[in-house]
Amino acid sequence: MMKTLLKKKSQSARIDELLSSSYAARTSAEERKLEEVSDTSAVTDAALGEPVGIVKDEKKKKSKKPFRPNREQKRSAAKAERKAKAAQRAQERHAQNANRWYSGQRNLLLDKLGTYELLRPEIRSTTRQMEAGQLAVSQSPTGMNGLLMGTETEGDWPVCHDTFTSYGVSITSPNTAVLGDVGAGKSSFMKTWCVLRPLMLGRRVVILDKKSQTDHSGQEIGVGEYTPLARRLGVEPIRFVIGGGEKATCINILDPAITAAVNYNPDKAAATPEGNPANQAMLLRSIIAEVLGRPLNPKEGKALRVAHKRALYQAKEADRVAVISDIIDLLKHPHEEDAEDFGGTAEDLRLWGLDPAFELERMVEDDLAGLFDGPTTQNVSLTGGLMVFDLSALPESGPALSVVMTIINTWLANMLRHQKRIVPTHLVVEEAWHLVRGSFAEVTRQNTKLSRGLGLSSNFAFHHLSDIPADSPAISMIKECDTILCYRQARSDDGQMMERLFDFPAGTAQVLQVLQTGVALCKIGTKKPFVLNHLRSDLEKVLTDTDAGMTSTATTTLV
Repeated sequence: MMKTLLKKKSQSARIDELLSSSYAARTSAEERKLEEVSDTSAVTDAALGEPVGIVKDEKKKKSKKPFRPNREQKRSAAKAERKAKAAQRAQERHAQNANRWYSGQRNLLLDKLGTYELLRPEIRSTTRQMEAGQLAVSQSPTGMNGLLMGTETEGDWPVCHDTFTSYGVSITSPNTAVLGDVGAGKSSFMKTWCVLRPLMLGRRVVILDKKSQTDHSGQEIGVGEYTPLARRLGVEPIRFVIGGGEKATCINILDPAITAAVNYNPDKAAATPEGNPANQAMLLRSIIAEVLGRPLNPKEGKALRVAHKRALYQAKEADRVAVISDIIDLLKHPHEEDAEDFGGTAEDLRLWGLDPAFELERMVEDDLAGLFDGPTTQNVSLTGGLMVFDLSALPESGPALSVVMTIINTWLANMLRHQKRIVPTHLVVEEAWHLVRGSFAEVTRQNTKLSRGLGLSSNFAFHHLSDIPADSPAISMIKECDTILCYRQARSDDGQMMERLFDFPAGTAQVLQVLQTGVALCKIGTKKPFVLNHLRSDLEKVLTDTDAGMTSTATTTLV
């Protein structure tokens, strides 16, 4: 069957070839005849003078056969076309590289994997339809106004906050509380955010420096932690030393800068008149109550008020400033006319005032000698932008540290009260639990309540909340702070107290136990708390170094 088909096909193909060859022969014969006719009939007619027959057109162009390239020419043309396309693609990639995140030539494998651009075509949609496809993105916890604190660890957002620029926007209280273990990073934060950066804005900074620190030069030991920083800025700290001596400072509790309020009766009210800082009378009662170990009874309070009023009157008549020794003398030797208002005698006043007088005398001659038993030293003033009160030489035990801190705090509040032009002031208190212990807690709270009217931002540093009694007014003072920073707390009970006091989310106590150095849980106003990573510049790292004692390479001999 297959042979028959092949034979038929070959026969038909043969017939076609014969027909086509005969047609081609016949056509070529006709063309030759026409050419002969054209050539023989091209004879000139004698009568007409014109050629007879068909004249051949010499200008007629011969038809050209179509160009058919051979195999080598085809290969050359294809190769040239590929080179041109490759050059065009390279030029396009070079133009794209200028606006892309990568540079240089593309990697073939990465290009196929879609590293440089999407391989799939885009899908057009609407905003409403694509809401479900949006990934969750963390929001910056603060705005861009204020002093840089650091970065937020969740989204690496910069955190900018300032108690003055943020007042009325995100906070209502300009006070700050910083809590954490030793070595957690509290001092570095306060030296940068509360001291160095506000100074660059032309603000005033007052520091109560309790922590002892070795100077980097090694020439002086036992200076305050802020002493190297102050001296680098050209400021000499104001140093308090028991017993006085060279470079010692005295601050008078009866200084005219502190409001006297001799007619104020604390037996009938728990605080000073509304809108005023703590006064001399409130300070006297707090100091005597601290040294007595109990509150004053009404008779002792009466004897103290009478002696206070008489001391100020006599000093004014003598054109001088009253001091604490004047009150001690008048408590032991009152005037007869001072007892006429209640129908008593001078002996009654003397008996009522003996216990306060003896305790004040002991304190002035022993525990607090040279600290506030004379006129205020001239270097204690608000003339400069930076004031550092070095309290590192005062003993931890006893009332000296708390008394001096409370007097300075009250003196500062009264000085700010009488300033003609309000300058934003930052008060930095290290080891602030001395300021809120015992009878001084009410004085401190009274002064901090007026922070907004005085242009004062108080920054308190505490180690543990357990340092403060549960019934102390200091707890309420800390609660009123709108800027809270909680550094590492190794003890779980301290973390739990912070969780309850500041209304942190459940489980915060466990988070506080594992925080790294320089990392704190920060809460600003009523916003959600976040984890803050404090940042320092290279210069700030040098200025805020508190490890000079531990990193010292000094040596000594064996004997």
